[in-house]
Order: sequence, then structure tokens, then C-alpha cells
Amino acid sequence: MLQRILKDLAICFVLCVGERVLERTLFPGLHHLPGRAITDDPTRIDSLSTLLAEAIGLFLMIWLFNGTLYAIAWLMRRPLRPLVPTLVTVMILALIFVGAFSTWYTTPSLPPMAG
Repeated sequence: MLQRILKDLAICFVLCVGERVLERTLFPGLHHLPGRAITDDPTRIDSLSTLLAEAIGLFLMIWLFNGTLYAIAWLMRRPLRPLVPTLVTVMILALIFVGAFSTWYTTPSLPPMAG
């Protein structure tokens, strides 16, 4: 059971980092918007540590759901199906990605990118 949880944790973390990288690649300047920026320092907004901080925050939010699923399965004494945590992760990330696309598409002018 522990090996399966660790595997699900690793898959979820890789998917979260991938979503953040894909979002920054496909929607340039979106992470510079005041409502989406996690730091006030414009020199750090494009750094790798900021990207990882966003991915870790997303990872923790998703594992609130996945951890609850594991707890319910343990309390009911029924094993959780193997792909359920991965599917929950993919669905949440897809919703976040679609939300980022709609924000990027409807923003009249994006802030200039530093560099």
C-alpha cells in the first residue's frame, strides 16, 4: 500500500509541474497578472523556484482530494482502484488549465514579460 501511495504522489507531482510548465509556455505573460502572481518581486516571478512553489501548492491542493479518497477507502476496508488518484489529478489539472486558458484569452492586454 505504501509503495502505491508513493507512486501516486510521484505521478501527481510530475503532472503538476508539467501543467505549470505547459501553462507558462502556451500562455506567456499570464503568470504576471496581479491576481495570479504569487510574488510581488518582478525579478523572481519568472524563476524556477516560483514555478516549483506553484506546482507544490497545486500538488498539495490535489492531495487533499486524493488523501480523502485513500482515507475513505481505508475506513470502508475496500481498496481504492489503482487509477482513481491519477484520474482525479488529471481532471483537476484539466479544469485549472481550461481556467488559465479562459483567463489568458479574455485578458485584453497582458503585462510585458521581463527579460
